[in-house]
Amino acid sequence: MNLRHGGRAAPLLAAVLAGFSLVGGCQGAVSRGDGGAPLTGGPVGPSQATTPCVLTRIVDGDTVECDPVGRIRLIGMDSPELAQAPFGAQASQALARLAPVGSRLEVEYDVERRDPYGRVLGHLWHPGRQDPLLLNWALVREGYALLLTIPPNVKYVEALAKAQEAAREDRAGLWAVDGFACEPADFRAGRCGPRRGDR
Repeated sequence: MNLRHGGRAAPLLAAVLAGFSLVGGCQGAVSRGDGGAPLTGGPVGPSQATTPCVLTRIVDGDTVECDPVGRIRLIGMDSPELAQAPFGAQASQALARLAPVGSRLEVEYDVERRDPYGRVLGHLWHPGRQDPLLLNWALVREGYALLLTIPPNVKYVEALAKAQEAAREDRAGLWAVDGFACEPADFRAGRCGPRRGDR
């Protein structure tokens, strides 16, 4: 079951929030990757043990390769596909700004370890900053990704939902340029954007 908080699934999100025990942790301020004002309201650190890795490649705005873990799909968020020009490239650039290739990161797992495509599912932390930064949350808060909740992996769903609402209200990132008029999940399903033969 996919629950999006981009617009049509708010009632389902409320049910998920009410039905699951969430680990929100303390909320704090983190520095933005672009040197702007600090972002506030995000988780301040992992809630369980993490696995270290070194970022070797940014595949797109929500998928990276991190040695020795492998290909990691960031949980709880969905960025535009690279074919959704120019928004997919902008989301990838936002991730690269927050965590350049070569960054030492920490992977925090949720309930499921892999998705149906074999990718590792993880919350990706950048500990090499003044405050640890949850990259999943930062991309949503900066307006380069939408909330995408797929139970049972809901550890930070409440923080991600608040981040999206704040980003939308602030018209941050892609919200300022109508970059989510065609949500990534709808684009992949062929419900909007170029026809399959045009990609």
